[in-house]
Amino acid sequence: MLLVVTYSRAARTTLRNVCRTHEGSVVRRFGRAALLESTEFGAFLALRLREKHADDVQVERTEPLNEFERVPPSVREA
Repeated sequence: MLLVVTYSRAARTTLRNVCRTHEGSVVRRFGRAALLESTEFGAFLALRLREKHADDVQVERTEPLNEFERVPPSVREA
C-alpha cells in the first residue's frame, strides 16, 4: 500500500478530491492522509499529488502487519 500524507490545505483538498473521484484505489482515508492500493494507478495518483504540491505531500510504501509472521511470540502474547 502507499501512504500519502499532506501538509498543506491545498494538498488536503486535492487528496480529498482524488479519494472521492477514485474510490476504487483508496484503501482508507484519514483526513490528512490516505492509503492507496499498491497498483500502477495508485502510484500514479500518489506521484501526481507529489508533482502538483511538491514538499507538501509525502509518499511512503507500507505493508500490512501480519502478526503471525513478523512478530515475536512475546509481543503476540501481550
